[in-house]
Amino acid sequence: MKLFKKFFYTFIISLYPFLVIAQDGVGKNQSKTFLDYLLDYRYLTIIIIFIIGLYIIWNKRMTLKFRIPLLLFTFLLYGVVAYFVSAIYISPSPVCASTKIFTIGLKPQFFATLTVIGILSLVSTKGFCGLVCPIGALQELFYRIPGIKKLKLKFVITNSVRILLFISFLVVFVFAGVSLYNFINLFDLIHWDFNLPFLELFFFLLFIVIMLVMSIFLFRPFCYLICPFGLYSWILEQFSFLKIRISKNKCNECGVCEQKAPCPAIGDILKNKVIKADCHLCGDCLNLCNRDAIYFGLKKK
Repeated sequence: MKLFKKFFYTFIISLYPFLVIAQDGVGKNQSKTFLDYLLDYRYLTIIIIFIIGLYIIWNKRMTLKFRIPLLLFTFLLYGVVAYFVSAIYISPSPVCASTKIFTIGLKPQFFATLTVIGILSLVSTKGFCGLVCPIGALQELFYRIPGIKKLKLKFVITNSVRILLFISFLVVFVFAGVSLYNFINLFDLIHWDFNLPFLELFFFLLFIVIMLVMSIFLFRPFCYLICPFGLYSWILEQFSFLKIRISKNKCNECGVCEQKAPCPAIGDILKNKVIKADCHLCGDCLNLCNRDAIYFGLKKK
């Protein structure tokens, strides 16, 4: 029954992007097609960084020595440089692609974003979120500040918040025509647009500060608690080909990786749960095991 539910929910969520392309607005004042958006330079650069990140993890070199520079490069490239080089600017953002189909209509640019990043999630868990996303990178950079005691929330709590928030977004929009994510979208930061009315600017900056302060203590709080695309890709990553896995014959169940890794995914992997928590490919669990029981790749026969 658990396996049936897993396939059922994955099937339903996977229909999401196909519904978008089936009903998009091409031909109605739409100058660019889905294929035009898909061939943008931004997606080429995303795929290149994704491949580099996978290579580092595959070779068990995703230590902080490589992780920090990769995160910093990702944030600077897509969060700063892209502001001046529109060809690589990630627009629409994953949050916008996941929500604005309800607020401004179904567009091929949303489908392009969902398709590319969704495929990366199928190839390797949170392939985009963990290796390329500038907002995810910024949060993790704050989390990596040393000398501060870290906290860990149970995945059932964070995911429940994320699901309820998305349901609330749908309900509020249907009845009030307002998107809740307009007020809690951390991707707005990389627009670098602070020319806003005073109250709007105040609450925008307050939200940014809250998220970044939380990021010092919690691993990627925006990703786990808010991001609607994180919810979408979490479903897809259950079927990823390349992921963190356990060699049961080598594992002595010492629990060190579950205790010290920043995310809850490794605990679910150890317990062989059917549906596992988000894995952002940080690589910490790979480096914590001294028995070489944790590996990244395809399932071994």
